[in-house]
Formats: sequence, structure tokens, C-alpha cells
Amino acid sequence: MRKLFILISSFFVITTINAQEKRTILKGKVVLDSLIIADVHVINTNTDIGTITNDNGYFEIPVKLGDSLLVSHINLQEKFILITDKILSDINFTISINEKTYTLNEFTLEKPRSIFYQDKEITTYNGPVVNAETLRLPFANTKVEKDNSIVKFKSGGVVSIDNLINSINGNNKRQKLLKKLVDEDDYLLKIRKKYTDDFFITDLKIKKEYINQFLNYCVDKNIISIFKNENSINLTKLLIREGKDYPHKILNENLFLTKK
Repeated sequence: MRKLFILISSFFVITTINAQEKRTILKGKVVLDSLIIADVHVINTNTDIGTITNDNGYFEIPVKLGDSLLVSHINLQEKFILITDKILSDINFTISINEKTYTLNEFTLEKPRSIFYQDKEITTYNGPVVNAETLRLPFANTKVEKDNSIVKFKSGGVVSIDNLINSINGNNKRQKLLKKLVDEDDYLLKIRKKYTDDFFITDLKIKKEYINQFLNYCVDKNIISIFKNENSINLTKLLIREGKDYPHKILNENLFLTKK
């Protein structure tokens, strides 16, 4: 009789445990504002079971009442979700996450020094100045004219202005075009530094060697204007939108930033 009682008690305990551990599949999506986000990690911290949102921002994961979900992405803030009855009954469950912000320590920029800089406090040489002029070498005072036909940008790219303006004549037009190209390159370089390589490679599916070319491709999409307005959300939206259709195939060494 005692064995029968223990057997029945064990049956009820096992049944209760199984009922408590039973989980249902929760379906939902992850968005930033109204923009769906792919490749977001969604992990059930109670079971260590995780999944990743698809290209449409949707995910499925087994949960039960009281579980906690960790939602994370490299460029977005982490978020914890406690599973409630309301969430379990919501057929359009949506998780909204925010952009990640970074705080840098204060630092002071100093004027860069030449490799030929001599510290006056430790310089002991007081002899005569030796240069081409004091040695009376030929052409010592000759000034080399600046060649604007070839331009090397800060980002490393080299562009032939003559090849770009073919039919355009006159120094005035040449200088205007040169200034426009240099300004665009400066802004593209700043945008390039704003995002990590992982954002382009993982989130936008763009190979590293095509990142700079992709940014040049976005110039006609008003990427510089959006960056000037300091609208990070719209800038990210533009990159994500244009990244979906970018071919990733042609590699043009004459584009800005290609040698970064």
C-alpha cells in the first residue's frame, strides 16, 4: 500500500513539473522606431535558448509565463522583456529598441609635430644653419607650382581631375569641381568613421572591400545632407535601405575612400 502511495505521488509530481516546464512558441518582431531590424539576438535567459530575427525583423522562441528575454544587437541598446499573460496572448507582439550611445572621455587635441621637430629644451646645437640657400645650391629659391590635375584625398583615394572634367575648360570651373570633390570626401570619411566595420559587414551584408564604394554610391541618395543635419536615425535608415539593393560587385579604384 505504501509503495502504491509513493508511486501515485511521484506521478503527480512529475506531471506538475512537466506542466510547469511546458513552453509555447512566442512570435514577434523587433523594430527601431518604425524600422524593422534584422540579425537581432533574442535569448530566453531561463533556458539559454536563443534565436535571431530574420530579414523582416521576425523571430520565434519557446517561452512560458515568467521567463525573461534578452534582446541585443551590436549597435542597439540591450533590452530585457519579462513574459506576461498579455505578451503570451498578443498576436502582434513587437519589441521596440533604441540606438546605442557612446560616451567618450574628455581629451585635448594638440597640434601635430613634424618628424623633424626639435625640442628647444633639449636642443644643444648652436652652429650655422645648413640648407640649400646657405650652400648656394642651384634653384635654391625655386618654388614648385602646385599641380591640381592630380588630387590625393585624405582617405587615400587618388583622382585625376583632367579625366573627370574632360570637356570642362577654365581654372574657375576646375577649382569649383575640386572643392566639391574634396568636401564630399571629407564628409564620406566622417560617415565611414561613425559606423563600425561590423555594422556594414553583419547588418548590411556588405563586404569590407566594398564599404567605401558603397558610401560613394550613397552620395546621390543625399547621404551627406542627412549627415550634416545630424540625423543619425535617418542616416542609418538610408544605409540599411540602400544596402539591400547594392550589388557589391564592381570595385572602382578611382572612387573616393577606396584605398582606406
